[in-house]
Amino acid sequence: MEIKMGKLRRSPYRLFWYAILFLTAAVFLAGFWLLYRDGREKSVQILGASCAPGQELEADMVRIRPYEVESCVWYAGEEEVSREGRLHSYTAREEDEESFIRLEVTLKDGSVYRDYRYCSVLPVLYLESAASYEEVEAERETAVHAWLGGTGHTPDKLYEGDAWIHVRGNSTATLDKRPFKLQLEEKAGLLGMRESRHWALLANAIDASLLRNQAASLISESLGAEQVMDSRQIILIYNGEYYGVYQLYEQIRVEDGRIDIYDWEQTARDAAERIVDSFEIEGEDRYERRKEADRLLELLETELTEDLSWLDTGSFVSEGIERWNRRQGTSYPAVFAMENYLDMDSLPEAAGGVLLEMDFREEDMDPAGKLETNYRQPFYFASPSAGGSFQELDEYISAEIQALEYAIHDTDFTYHRGNIYYETADEGWCNYGDNFAREDVVYRPSEFSDGRFDGLHYSELIDLDSLVNNFLLCEFSMNWDAMKNSVFLYKDLEGPYYIDLVWDYDWGWGNSMHNLNTWYPEEWQTNSAYYANETYYQTVQWNRFLIRDPYFLARVWEKYWQIREPFLENLACDGGILDQYAENLRPAAQANDERWGGCRGSYEGETFEGGVERLKEFMRLRLEWMDEQFASVETLRLSLGGYVVSDQIWVEQIDTGAQEGRTRVEIRSDAQEGRSVSLQVNGLWFYEAGLSDGKAEFWIEDQALRTDGGVNTAQARLLNEEGDYLLNPRGTVEGEYANAVSAYACFTKEF
Repeated sequence: MEIKMGKLRRSPYRLFWYAILFLTAAVFLAGFWLLYRDGREKSVQILGASCAPGQELEADMVRIRPYEVESCVWYAGEEEVSREGRLHSYTAREEDEESFIRLEVTLKDGSVYRDYRYCSVLPVLYLESAASYEEVEAERETAVHAWLGGTGHTPDKLYEGDAWIHVRGNSTATLDKRPFKLQLEEKAGLLGMRESRHWALLANAIDASLLRNQAASLISESLGAEQVMDSRQIILIYNGEYYGVYQLYEQIRVEDGRIDIYDWEQTARDAAERIVDSFEIEGEDRYERRKEADRLLELLETELTEDLSWLDTGSFVSEGIERWNRRQGTSYPAVFAMENYLDMDSLPEAAGGVLLEMDFREEDMDPAGKLETNYRQPFYFASPSAGGSFQELDEYISAEIQALEYAIHDTDFTYHRGNIYYETADEGWCNYGDNFAREDVVYRPSEFSDGRFDGLHYSELIDLDSLVNNFLLCEFSMNWDAMKNSVFLYKDLEGPYYIDLVWDYDWGWGNSMHNLNTWYPEEWQTNSAYYANETYYQTVQWNRFLIRDPYFLARVWEKYWQIREPFLENLACDGGILDQYAENLRPAAQANDERWGGCRGSYEGETFEGGVERLKEFMRLRLEWMDEQFASVETLRLSLGGYVVSDQIWVEQIDTGAQEGRTRVEIRSDAQEGRSVSLQVNGLWFYEAGLSDGKAEFWIEDQALRTDGGVNTAQARLLNEEGDYLLNPRGTVEGEYANAVSAYACFTKEF
């Protein structure tokens, strides 16, 4: 008991010393904080980056003592809403929504200090820069300090730090409300999106609804696209001025969490880092050595990514290092055997890891980054941007894209090395006085031949689902830029290309600019001469040839009805998805209208409310018309008019229960020239049988079929004595596509 009592008697002393230690630490930390504050200039600030109705805004002073304050005034817009002779907080009201909340503190010596926040239903991005909004250029980066705030978002989803912006876009870049590319100093997962340094700020200046790009992404996600770039609507405040609603978008780029394919530019950056690590950087100051290493690294990264020819040769000469040595008096090596920094033998075959973009505005770019097909489809390397300087990669990708294009143009949609293919010798001209007809186009035989792709169907070179998704979105949106600009293809080292990346749909659904009329809810975008009047290559764009393939049409028909009722109907109906987005956006959108006087599109000055209704109206009219065209695969074929069947051959019978594991297909023909029949099943499977008394019989194994209830397509073509397809003049365009004497049928089989 005495021992226990002894311990009890000593306990108060322990607590006493603990308290002394705690108070000492607190005084030390408080003193450090005061020293830190005193080291800064006097200022007044509103704590936190967000501001929304019902939120209390706290004021804070740095190096200002309370007795120095003469008055503390809060303003909402131009209205004075609170005034006291001391520092005090303010709680934003409902009527303060979409306006500036400003704090003004006057000291007894007459000096005035101010801060502000923008009160919005949306997150707010504040950019501060020495350059004005109008001075930001497309050609060079402008340094800014970025601060993103948003009510309800945790700090890891916000951002404060240095960043750089430049103007992006084409036609929209010429408008007063400007679109930007935003690059952060550090990676961040802004507002819950995937982490990156690279973002786009879309102005949506021609879209009164502010929802067209949002709708395109939602539809793409519903279609099951492999990649969908996420986005959030925000407010942009630049140098204290309000610039309205912007769409903060994940930028399309090759990196982890975005387009996650092999990154050749990352290989170059890795090489640059290893080269700099090998340098003996002299100097006593560790900070200066690190600073010099960072500058050298940046220099080498730029050189190695802007010219990838070292991947072909294995050697690299740095002109930048040579200039550095002359200027700084250093002696860093400038000639590098790259095998010393990378295991060159283990680098992958240059057969992928590319992001390509189709855009006619890039026709004048450096040929080193350009990749144009024989039908003059203008692609360029978006990643690696210097792909054209990497000869092995450039040659492979150019050949593969060309084989893909020829497969799409072929009679059986398969690239055959021995076939005669064509290329455009003269684009001709658009006769605007004759319904935009393209005249005097000249084709010539092509010398292209590549055995690596011999016998490959287009669906083995490019993902069929992505082609279907792209076609449906092009058609439903009637986008003016569809299959013309902002069309992306990407491919990993192995596997097919993908083409269903969605970008820049503000010209869709009856909207445009430059006084173009795009309100055509009851036409096909794919074969419209009006939509193709701007460039020749739209008259030979891939969708125009895919609609000649009954298997493609069947898959398009199937996908349309898969998303028609559960999604597309709910998208445009009253109270549906778009209305829900509009309801959340409305206060901010109305303020945006006041700032910019409505949109700058084809409906000049149209405001948000009218824009949303016009968007929904176009969608409803479009769906009504498309429902009629999609009544069956046959109505779809007839409406599009690409594939013309022959009355000399027909599918007589398809018996899916003829034998276990097999399906019997009977073809009939009364043609005098035909000696045998080629049957193509679901694109990839080919069979041949002779005609006897006008009949040919085929047995199709289940492995060639979709046995899950999906649509199967059997297309029969007549063959002559030499085994070549008999040509059908109807549907054949010399130099573009040769239609065979053929017919098709669709069927399902389910276990």
